[in-house]
Parts: sequence; structure tokens; C-alpha cells
Amino acid sequence: MAIKIQTEKPEIPVEIGDLKFSFDVSDESIKKFREDALKIQKELENIESIDNDKEALEAAKNVLHRGYSLILGDGSFEKIYELSPSVIICMKYLEQIVVGIEEELRNKGYSQTQKEKAQKYISNKKK
Repeated sequence: MAIKIQTEKPEIPVEIGDLKFSFDVSDESIKKFREDALKIQKELENIESIDNDKEALEAAKNVLHRGYSLILGDGSFEKIYELSPSVIICMKYLEQIVVGIEEELRNKGYSQTQKEKAQKYISNKKK
């Protein structure tokens, strides 16, 4: 008798209104997400110090573009901004997406780094 294992799609679906995206949960993608999400958050916080509204708006759009591209892929920011043409709203969406992805990663067992998981597995095998 064969052992059947149900395969899993390596992605987390993300829906914003009628738009559908997915976040790739490959090891490399998760690593990049965790490293770059903090940088993007800090850049968005630094925009508050820009006095010129026009410059602040353009800087925010650029950072959001990079953030959405990182998480949902190229072209995602343009689609979302077309749906909700407000930098403030797009920032809120991005924050909700990041929190949701982190929660889903924890639920799927990605709370530890792959190195920690491998070490735990090896330790358990030695017992």
C-alpha cells in the first residue's frame, strides 16, 4: 500500500477587495520578507520628518511600491493604488498584510528559522 501525502501550495493567498494576490512561502522568500519588511517600516516612519508634502507623498509611494513588490509581486502596488488612490490607505493595507502574513507563517509552523527547525529535528533524532 502506498503512503499518500497531500502536497501544500507554497503560498499564502491575499485578497484586497476584488484583487487576488499570493505571498510565496519558499524559504528564500520568507527570509527576504523578514529582513526587508523592517527596513520598509523604518523608511515609512522616516517619511514623517519630510516637511515638503509633495516630496513626502512621492517618497511614501516609492517605499510602498517596494513593499508591495516584495510581498505581493511586481505591479501589485499599481493595482492596489488604483483601487484605493490614497497613500494612507495603502499604508494601512500594507500593515494589515504584514501582520496577517506573520500570523499565517506562525500558524503554518514557520515561526522558527529553518536553521532552528533543522537543529531541533537533529536533536530529537539523537534521543
